[in-house]
Amino acid sequence: MKLESIKKHLSPYSIYQKRHTTIAHAFASALAPVDVYDESKLLSALKNLGQDDADSIVCVYCLKSAQTWDHLLCLVKDGELNGYGHQIGNLVPSCKDCNSKKGSKNYKKFILENTLGDEEYKHNLIGKLEAHLRLAQPFKTDLTDVKIKLVRLKEIKEKIFSLMKEADEVVLEIKDKL
Repeated sequence: MKLESIKKHLSPYSIYQKRHTTIAHAFASALAPVDVYDESKLLSALKNLGQDDADSIVCVYCLKSAQTWDHLLCLVKDGELNGYGHQIGNLVPSCKDCNSKKGSKNYKKFILENTLGDEEYKHNLIGKLEAHLRLAQPFKTDLTDVKIKLVRLKEIKEKIFSLMKEADEVVLEIKDKL
């Protein structure tokens, strides 16, 4: 730890600035398509990714032991649901380091720039992941009644953001009085 790391704790906190992304992610996650846990489907998907041992699952990017699941296509883009969700075809085993490093980056670009191995290996991995992604179905927003509800949901989210900003203003007023 560095001495300067304390600076983030010694700076003013903004409810809106610190939690805006968290709230947007919560709305997207609530809308995101979700697969029911199906062990046989999951084992088949892992096998197609070249992983035959369910007791020793490895990161698809670096082949170290996996500790988490990475969304191939991120849930949120520009504060809105990206279309894919918590589905077997959109989730791949990952180590924490690769998951964090990839973040919301395009998985193909991430592999080409960060995965060890020659170009053929990287392109084969991308091919496996493209096939894996076909197991997922994107969220459909083309139905009229769904569009109306999505507009209403966005209004609710914006109202929450507005209240968070207002709360920040009230906090500043209180602090001015103390």
